[in-house]
Amino acid sequence: MNRKNSNIVLLVFLFLSMYSYSQIYNREVEAKIDTEEKEGTLFISGTGYNKSDLTQSIRYELSVIRNSEGNNSSKNSQSGRVVLESMQKKTLSTTEINYSTEDKLILLLLIYDENDNIIGKDRIAFNEGGNEIEVKEDLVKEMEENHSDISSAYDGIVLKGIVLDQTKTKAGRDFYLMFYSSYLNNQINGPSTVIVNESFAMGTNTKIQIKIEEELIYEFFVRSQTDYLKSLVDVCIRRVRMYFERQIKEANLIKRY
Repeated sequence: MNRKNSNIVLLVFLFLSMYSYSQIYNREVEAKIDTEEKEGTLFISGTGYNKSDLTQSIRYELSVIRNSEGNNSSKNSQSGRVVLESMQKKTLSTTEINYSTEDKLILLLLIYDENDNIIGKDRIAFNEGGNEIEVKEDLVKEMEENHSDISSAYDGIVLKGIVLDQTKTKAGRDFYLMFYSSYLNNQINGPSTVIVNESFAMGTNTKIQIKIEEELIYEFFVRSQTDYLKSLVDVCIRRVRMYFERQIKEANLIKRY
């Protein structure tokens, strides 16, 4: 067997392995979303149920993805880690939002095991009909596991162009606003969520990290000077664009095989 055929066989084997694994949801730990609407407020809770005989250490993420009038998309997430004893059911996260019957809304609960594989999943959609909701959440990883094209729809949703604000200071918030404005002006509209995270570093200093799918793209220490922040916006936009271009090239290479 020549080298090219060997590579093809290897790729097929890897895809089949990932496909087989990625189809197993809610077998060991079940994800469940419950909702209740009262006077224009939607109360949301996500629970995890350990159906196995073993104690499970899990990570969860409960996301509220909204597409309001005017195609304004937003996503809010709550995440954390818990330990579930065998046969234990536990409320993982609760939230409440103002809700209009005209809003297109998706609720998504993902549960990950210790190796960060998705093992539990639940999803509820409100007013999903009509135009597809163009928002983004962390199911790009799952789409890749199912060897889908990264720009294709998952479960009827195209998820694009979301930049999450996880800043803590005024300077961090100023950077986020400049970065997001530049992101829109450059029409990047990437297929993966971009996270602008700010964390405390040495002393009273803070550090900005630009991440895509948990991959660190760029990081720097925060200063309040506008010119300094603008220069770093340009650097980060270039890095993000390069990341998405590489992602598309890799996806196209896989499709050729």
